[in-house]
Amino acid sequence: MSRWSIDPTGVAGVLEDVNVPATALGEALNTLVPALQAGVTATSSAAISQAVQEYFEGEEGPRIEAMSERIAAASSGVVAATQAYVAGDLEMAATAQSASIDAFRTAPLPPGVR
Repeated sequence: MSRWSIDPTGVAGVLEDVNVPATALGEALNTLVPALQAGVTATSSAAISQAVQEYFEGEEGPRIEAMSERIAAASSGVVAATQAYVAGDLEMAATAQSASIDAFRTAPLPPGVR
């Protein structure tokens, strides 16, 4: 690879695009619990109550929670990586500018110039 570049504005746009469905997913999950509780209460069935509880305590609950955590972790990782890239870019620019100034100050003068 001869060159690479990260566009922080583009990254922010992608994160905003991801945030829309991620927020919708979170809101849907937040309404799921009360809806299930209401449904279980309406049935007055201990068997249904137990089945729903086991479903979410078993495999599905942790999977749904992990999905939400992965989305948040991925977004945080992208933000941290972009911030590190920008900081490194600024540091390299400052180093190059400083080296350029030092080179100018220490360069020999042409003959006849004092």
